[in-house]
Amino acid sequence: MKRDSHSSSDFAKDLEKDPVWDLLRESRSARPSPNFADNVVRAARLKGQEKPWWSRIWIPAAIGTSLAGAAALVAVVVTLQSQPGTGSAHENSIVQVTAPDTSLAGLQDDFENEVFLEASDHLGKYDDAELVSMIGF
Repeated sequence: MKRDSHSSSDFAKDLEKDPVWDLLRESRSARPSPNFADNVVRAARLKGQEKPWWSRIWIPAAIGTSLAGAAALVAVVVTLQSQPGTGSAHENSIVQVTAPDTSLAGLQDDFENEVFLEASDHLGKYDDAELVSMIGF
């Protein structure tokens, strides 16, 4: 790149000779009216606040979700009504019901897993001794 050979004093003199400064000197100065600030605040208040961008997306999404839910509800009702009713063939069928498992070992394991998962989300709430007792070491 070629450096400009002008010194800073030459640049200041050239800037003073710029025709833009002449135009600015010829222009009239504008002063705001005494109630300019009140007018601006009043105009802003009357215009109101524009809705945020996410609300313009949220409302159509909510309508679409509502319509999808209604369609799912209609589909469930139609499916239930189209199932064959109880007839003579169903009266003679035998339904076998298995007895629930009386041991609570599976339930205890599920409970311990849930407690451990919840504790892992909030490690700061537990001290070391409590965490070790949950792990079972």
